[in-house]
Amino acid sequence: MSLRDLIETAAAKRQASGLRLAEIAEAEGHKITVTTINAIRQGVYKSRPRASTIRAIAWLAGVTEDVAFQAAGQPVPGPPFADELPPGVDNLPPKARRAAIEMLRALVDLNRQAVEGVRPRKAGQEAEELPQDWHALAAYQGPDEHLEREREWDDRGEDPQERPQTG
Repeated sequence: MSLRDLIETAAAKRQASGLRLAEIAEAEGHKITVTTINAIRQGVYKSRPRASTIRAIAWLAGVTEDVAFQAAGQPVPGPPFADELPPGVDNLPPKARRAAIEMLRALVDLNRQAVEGVRPRKAGQEAEELPQDWHALAAYQGPDEHLEREREWDDRGEDPQERPQTG
């Protein structure tokens, strides 16, 4: 099943044109344009659809978001990352915030590359297959052991910097 199939399902289910589908979605708070709907329907959509677009298509077609993200060839996003940030993160100084944001951008890019399975092309070069360990990184689901240990120390009010070094 593809996004195109889902839009055709939505059009048949709602007996609606691309324009009408966009209007229906917008009325329910979803963001998708008639241009996007029609381009996907015609098989000429060249962009990577945003999560909001995929969610709108899922809602229009009456399928779960998991089905729509799979149809788009994308992993289902987790909960909003901002909801998982620790208290006090908003109080970081500008330099620390920039560093954290740059690190997250790098991780997002690395994950995107691993999910797609190729390094991005540079001018005049062919796409290059990624090593298998990058694919493993993209599939990784749990926290690093040392981060979990630091959270435990933090929960107990301990400072990891003051702990005796072992090994």
